[in-house]
Amino acid sequence: MYTTEEQERLFGVLRQKGPWSSIASQTFSSAEQFLAVAGGGQQARTDLSLSDLITPTFRGYFAQQAVALHDEVQDVFYSSKLLNLVKEMFGAKYALPAQFFFNLRAPAHSLDAGHFDPQAWRGMDMMRLPVWLAAVMAKSGLFDRWEVRTGQVITYYYASAEDGGFTYWPQGPAAAPQRFAAPFWNDAVVVHNPRMFHRGEASGPRDRRANPEGFSLDSVIEADGDGWSIKNGEQVLRTYAADEMRFLFHYGARVFDDLAEVSRYYDHTDDLTEEIIFDLLIRDLRERGIAFDEPTDPLTDDAFVAVLKDAYAISPTSYPAEAPVDQIPA
Repeated sequence: MYTTEEQERLFGVLRQKGPWSSIASQTFSSAEQFLAVAGGGQQARTDLSLSDLITPTFRGYFAQQAVALHDEVQDVFYSSKLLNLVKEMFGAKYALPAQFFFNLRAPAHSLDAGHFDPQAWRGMDMMRLPVWLAAVMAKSGLFDRWEVRTGQVITYYYASAEDGGFTYWPQGPAAAPQRFAAPFWNDAVVVHNPRMFHRGEASGPRDRRANPEGFSLDSVIEADGDGWSIKNGEQVLRTYAADEMRFLFHYGARVFDDLAEVSRYYDHTDDLTEEIIFDLLIRDLRERGIAFDEPTDPLTDDAFVAVLKDAYAISPTSYPAEAPVDQIPA
């Protein structure tokens, strides 16, 4: 997917600009929020805390909101090659680069039962919406008229054949899944992940997948010689060789069919707001006869998050025999 020279610059950002914080610390503040996004069979348990669900998976950004954050990768983010891959998938006339981030994953279990990536809606996207709320909105189907379609080019780096692939459900969560199996290196898929359930599989040597002692939401990862170290402050919790790590580069673009759709997006003439979102969700819960206490702050009320999680629960029902969902220790 990327030239040798582009890869050197992209990986240079990972190695030189860290440390990088975990996806969980950037995304969730409770177990209910995690399960609203990636819950499946684990939803039956009521005794979980977020610390039970975190894995050593970290994230940083090359670009956000159509702006490159690092000069050395600006031309990659704005490349016609990536943009055209997304345009061609949709047959769209216009497209806008939106996000470009990377995941660094140390050896880890996979507790993800399958999830949607955050959708974008006019006036609301992953920079303004909590990920758990975006997942609930996508599953509810109540907000489709505001959707801004997005496509992703996801490039994987994982040299081992021991798990570590990409499971996806192109025919829906009730159908059999497919796999993009490891090993892969600079291999990409072009996908519509806000509308397709998918998950990263467990990866790394099996005897190294347990979280390091002391690992928490505050732990970070950074380059350490030729390898990588997870740290709490200056304390090194565990160091990994480069070939134990799994990386992905996640490019995303927004697409539009005509200039009227582009104008509607940029002129903000038909935007979603938090008020509209929660008005529609609360009205739908009431129409369905679901009991709940109306929250004063719906973004932080975990009891209300749990109601929404359960009301709009959808997740895959089958998994590859080679890559099941790992069970949370009792």
